[in-house]
Amino acid sequence: MPKNQEAGWAVVTGASSGLGALFAEKLAQRGVPLVLTGRAEARLTEVQQRVRQLAPGVEVELVAGDLGTAAGVDALVGALDGRVVDVLVNNAGFGTYGPLHEIDPARDRALIAVNVDALVRLTHAVLPGMLARGRGRILNVASTIAFQPGPYQATYGASKAFVLSFSQALWAETRGSGVTVTALCPGATRTGFVEALDGDVSQTAVYKRLASPEPVVAAGLRAMDRGRPVVVTGLQNRLMTTASRLSPGWVGALIGGRMLRPGAPLAVAPAK
Repeated sequence: MPKNQEAGWAVVTGASSGLGALFAEKLAQRGVPLVLTGRAEARLTEVQQRVRQLAPGVEVELVAGDLGTAAGVDALVGALDGRVVDVLVNNAGFGTYGPLHEIDPARDRALIAVNVDALVRLTHAVLPGMLARGRGRILNVASTIAFQPGPYQATYGASKAFVLSFSQALWAETRGSGVTVTALCPGATRTGFVEALDGDVSQTAVYKRLASPEPVVAAGLRAMDRGRPVVVTGLQNRLMTTASRLSPGWVGALIGGRMLRPGAPLAVAPAK
């Protein structure tokens, strides 16, 4: 299919399930042509079919690949070459769980590659064109864990802190340009992220109750449309993140440790 040089495309990473699939559906209903990426090609195809049913006539192209690898990112960047990208939703990511010394270092390196490196590379790929055209929206999915240290999810929490800081910095850099950058910070959400853990974290304070994903996606798109730098979903989460900003980091680490202390063997969460 030839690349569309006129209409602005929306790119959604981690689109094969969870928040990414919902972002794809909502953007398609706006009539926006989509480029969707994810590791699971079969599930990605299912999302494509569902989107086409919801929004007949909307172009939906797939780029299956692992953004934890250079080849996966290169494939997506190559697919975007020559396209007018008006929206980038950096949603792909996964987390590890448990004491750091028990986590496979290779898994943490892969986590950083997906959650941090791929996000930065994709932003580099689309931001210059957005600035040249004077329009564009970038929505980066962070987390409430970005606001304080997260013992037992140390690398995951640090990666989301990076996403939050990076997004706020770019929001300031692009002010007045017609381009906006927004960080979406949900709490624990029902996306399959928690259910796929090998260990039971359902009784931890953080994961005991999971929010519905639909309001998270709606809040993210609303904040993106308005050009807000950060949106935290849920009243309780907003109160918690405000308190975290006012407390020393070591206090947040101790509180986070109590809220995330594992009651089961080490577990690893898959990509969203």
